[in-house]
Amino acid sequence: MSAEMKDETSLILGRMPRDADPETHWAAGPWCFAGQEDFFPDWEDKYVFAPEPLRELKVLEQTAKEAQALCVDNLPALAARLCPHSAALPAAYWETLLTPWAVDVATQIVERWQRVKAMTAAWGHLPLRVPLLPEECAFSFLSEQDFRLRGALGHSFNHWLFSRLLEARWPTAWRKEMLPPLERTYGQKPSGELRQVLRRWARRQMLRLPFPRLKGMSLWQSLRFSLSLLHMSHGEDRSQPLAATFGSAATGARADLPLAPLPLFLKALPHSLRDLRHPQELKPQRLPPRLRVAGIAAYEDAAYRQKLAVWRGRGNRLMYVQHGGNYGQVRVICDTALVEYSQHAFATWGWSEHAGSRGNFIPLPYPQIARLAGRWHGKDASHLLFVGTEMPAYQYRLDAHPTPLQMIQYREDKQWFFEALDRALQARTFYRPYFDVPGTLQDAVWLLPRFPRVRLCTGPLTPQMLSCRLLVLDHHGTTMLEALAANVPTVLYWTRDVWPLTPESEALLDVLARAGIWHATAEEAAAKVNRVWEDPAAWWRSAAVQDARRTCCALQAMMVKGSENPNWTQTLASL
Repeated sequence: MSAEMKDETSLILGRMPRDADPETHWAAGPWCFAGQEDFFPDWEDKYVFAPEPLRELKVLEQTAKEAQALCVDNLPALAARLCPHSAALPAAYWETLLTPWAVDVATQIVERWQRVKAMTAAWGHLPLRVPLLPEECAFSFLSEQDFRLRGALGHSFNHWLFSRLLEARWPTAWRKEMLPPLERTYGQKPSGELRQVLRRWARRQMLRLPFPRLKGMSLWQSLRFSLSLLHMSHGEDRSQPLAATFGSAATGARADLPLAPLPLFLKALPHSLRDLRHPQELKPQRLPPRLRVAGIAAYEDAAYRQKLAVWRGRGNRLMYVQHGGNYGQVRVICDTALVEYSQHAFATWGWSEHAGSRGNFIPLPYPQIARLAGRWHGKDASHLLFVGTEMPAYQYRLDAHPTPLQMIQYREDKQWFFEALDRALQARTFYRPYFDVPGTLQDAVWLLPRFPRVRLCTGPLTPQMLSCRLLVLDHHGTTMLEALAANVPTVLYWTRDVWPLTPESEALLDVLARAGIWHATAEEAAAKVNRVWEDPAAWWRSAAVQDARRTCCALQAMMVKGSENPNWTQTLASL
């Protein structure tokens, strides 16, 4: 829709008012309709949206660097607010403790600032009325996960953040409408039920192991790999000091914010960090350093992360392990490089280079992938499985994924796929939506009423994937790699420039395209499904397809003959 000005036009930064008229209300982004799409039929086409600033890859890359620098530059000031003797503790302690949360906040600040600049550049000369939230709003987040779900993906906090950034760069043609202050409390304290208490205790014990149990690994593997880490760590420390690697002085990346960022960070500070007590000092240990593996719980569990911070502060080392399919594939990453790649080592599912990112990358056969190798058994099945992915209305991560406006097109592509799919096949299709996450576009409830023959897929995904006749994915990631490892007949499609990949992954995509596995449009993918449906296994077993599958698995879903355990024990013993 063209941006034609009407009398008393309002620019909405947060939730769109229920009585909003497309003629007099413009939207800062698709998030204005998240959670209330049913009240605004066809909102995607009726409303005017602010410009999308991060469509270009170079701009996204620079913005990610600015967010990393903003995070790292503010760590000392954040530490000083949390602890009066912060300067007495090593930098590694504060980097390990604060970075997973701080880079999340920095991402929101820098991304929203890019949007403010785009909005004011495009519409700053127009007499818009803009409802703002006042500075004295209060937000209480129980944990880092609460901030991610209710802050970074929440209407109220984002409206407040947009308000602060806009007020600091206010166009003279605009008119403020100051709304009443809000108080929001998020999160619930842990349940006191005995079962939950015992579960939390068991989880804490598991996280104390040198190699905690990771997704896709057995308890036995966790214990065996922990024994491989009891030695002193060999060689020089490969950890990257954050200030010297990602800070603005090292990279020159500065977000040119119009206001001091520290108050914005403090507004997002969760109680899980605010309430921690810190050691008076951390003297380097006399023994040589040792290595331990950090679980992905480090992103969400401040108490666990503090133990890792003490470990690092005393001169020891950390290793992270790939836990999903986007590692090594997406062209731009932000928090992963800062939190995980910067440590002494990072175990991958097969790749050894991530363009644009530094790290000590060590390819290893991952048990989650190895356990699925060749396990497809759906040759005689009669159903097709279509698996979608997350559709956030806010761009809450600075990774190379579709922007919020591009997410609208991503969702519409599902419709074009099913429109092009044979009607008889629609009746044999199960659609698997992503998990229910706040601040996202409607998924199954949007798609299934348009195609009543298609049924909803529920329950654990892996058994459904292994038993389907044919799998369709409209995105890359973990499910794609698991399917290729399990040898599931799979048809892929997505818009290539909307999901930017590393050069190495782009080359693999070309291999999959030549084999007829990957397609550039939803309609082409549907046509492929229509052609192979009678015998997907015959198509999938062809030499060209199997060669392409093995090539992709070799670099992104590594498998070995026999057990993968010796690869891990030998590697861990050498680090």
